[in-house]
Amino acid sequence: MYDQITKGKCPTVLRQDTIAALSTPFGLSGIGIIRISGPGALETARRIFKPSNKNCSWESHHLYHGDIVSTGGQTILDEVLISFMRKPNSFTGEDIIEINCHGNPLIIGSILTQLQELGCRLARPGEFSERAFLNNRMDLSQAEALAAMISAKSGKAYAMGLSQLKGSLTKEIENLRSLLIDALAGLEAAIDFTEDTSREKIPEMPPQIDQALECMQLLLSSYRAAKAYTEGVNVVITGKPNVGKSSLLNALTGRKKAIVTDIPGTTRDLITDTIHIGGIPVNLMDTAGIREPQNLIEKEGISLVWESLADADVVIIMLDVSKPLTDEDRIIIDKNQSGNIIVAMNKIDLPPAWEMEANEHLLPPGAKMIHISAKAGTGLDHLKRTLIDLSGSDENINTGRAMITNLRHKLAIEKAYKNIQTAKESIVHGMSAEFAAFDLREALDNLDEITGKKINDEILDKIFSSFCIGK
Repeated sequence: MYDQITKGKCPTVLRQDTIAALSTPFGLSGIGIIRISGPGALETARRIFKPSNKNCSWESHHLYHGDIVSTGGQTILDEVLISFMRKPNSFTGEDIIEINCHGNPLIIGSILTQLQELGCRLARPGEFSERAFLNNRMDLSQAEALAAMISAKSGKAYAMGLSQLKGSLTKEIENLRSLLIDALAGLEAAIDFTEDTSREKIPEMPPQIDQALECMQLLLSSYRAAKAYTEGVNVVITGKPNVGKSSLLNALTGRKKAIVTDIPGTTRDLITDTIHIGGIPVNLMDTAGIREPQNLIEKEGISLVWESLADADVVIIMLDVSKPLTDEDRIIIDKNQSGNIIVAMNKIDLPPAWEMEANEHLLPPGAKMIHISAKAGTGLDHLKRTLIDLSGSDENINTGRAMITNLRHKLAIEKAYKNIQTAKESIVHGMSAEFAAFDLREALDNLDEITGKKINDEILDKIFSSFCIGK
């Protein structure tokens, strides 16, 4: 059904019922907004809203003052402001009513109950955005951008989401589609020539192919910098027991997140917290000390450490300079030989037992060595700056240009890029134009997954079900 609707992007909605949900966060607040969308929205409002002005015109995009009453009209539930947005000029492309009531959960619950009694269905997560997509009010990348704005962890992440909502990525994808369609037209002309003359015509390299590849490279290169602001930088703190991992977590967060004792193996589980450095969310993870496990629980904790290290954007290996280097230290260093590594030389406030400078050959390639005291706070500013340097972020990033901020989009671009490269190789090797044309069509399909022109039910359900209720 989704495929039938989105191929032509026809304005027919998937469901003809009327839905309702609270669009503001649940809990005590000054205002709560209940949204109603669908063919029965206006009639439902007429039945429960008693306007202060007897001559209520229900003109679109106007606010009206009055009371929400029970279906029998005997009980006033709340004094409200209500707005009506007539289709198609609304968020969903359907008739929409928004009730601005007082934000007490008891009031909100009673109004939603009345709406259900009048035939409204409680909306599923993301269903309003889903209807907006199906009714051509936005494409799929814009719907995802809206969700990203709501959950943005930084100001730049919000700005990127707003830019995509305004169509920056959509325009870039349409530009890529135009390049590929022009290239495809030239290849299909060569195919037609072969069919008409029975002579094989070797296709020339369409200039649009290299243009498309260059545009895609720029998009893909934007992902890492954007990811630092949208998802944050995942930092794993590792080391043997009692090197100061928990002390470092507490020092960076400014609060006691982890228990600090002289007893080895105190931390058994992963302890996480998020801080912001220069506007970038940094997701810190304190881990169990790596050593020969003393029991099953510690063994499980150490197993989690190795898993978390594989997913880290930056790894901080902590070493204790006040005690001699051990085999446990060397094992941890040997296991972390690639990626963004910081070697934190901790406890510099104590007399040193060894000098790392004399053992630099032990460091992972490209690792940054920083001297700190987690207890005294020495060197933490340097550590923070280094974390940001390794994050791939760019403080001067242009949030208004087309960027890839979504892993789904990145994977689709990568597949399309590979399709175009394969098409280019086919032409270079003098193969029939049909081979290159096939790969370019595949590239178009992959690009269409980003905007939702071609998408399957399962992916759509997964995307919209991750949205919050009321959006």
